[in-house]
Amino acid sequence: MIAIGLIWLISPAKRPNRIYGYLSYLAQVNKESFKFAQKRASLYLLLFGAIQFALGYIIHILGWDRYFLVWLLTFYLFILFPIIWTEKSLKKFLTKRGELPPDYVDPDQVKRHRTKGFRDR
Repeated sequence: MIAIGLIWLISPAKRPNRIYGYLSYLAQVNKESFKFAQKRASLYLLLFGAIQFALGYIIHILGWDRYFLVWLLTFYLFILFPIIWTEKSLKKFLTKRGELPPDYVDPDQVKRHRTKGFRDR
C-alpha cells in the first residue's frame, strides 16, 4: 500500500483509465475532481499502509508473532479504508463546489424494501 501510494503521489494518473490511478463515479465528474481523487487516494494509501506496517512491526517487537493472523485479518479492512475515505473526501469536495451530480446516491442512505419472493428492490 505504501509503494502504490508513493507511485501515485509521484506520478498521478493524467486521465481516467481502469489500469492506473484511482477511478470512481465521483472522480470522473470533472478534471478537478479527478486530480483531487488521485492526490487523496495516494495520501490515504500512504497513511493506512504506514499504520498497517506499524501494527505489524509492533506485533513483531512484542513477540506476538503467533497472533499474526489477527493482523492479517485487519489487512482487509485497511484495503477498504482508503477507498471509503477518498469517496467521502470527494463527496465533500464536490458538495462544497456545488458540483455533486444530481443522480448521485449516497451509499449510506440506500434503503432496501423487502418484496414478495427472494429479491430486494
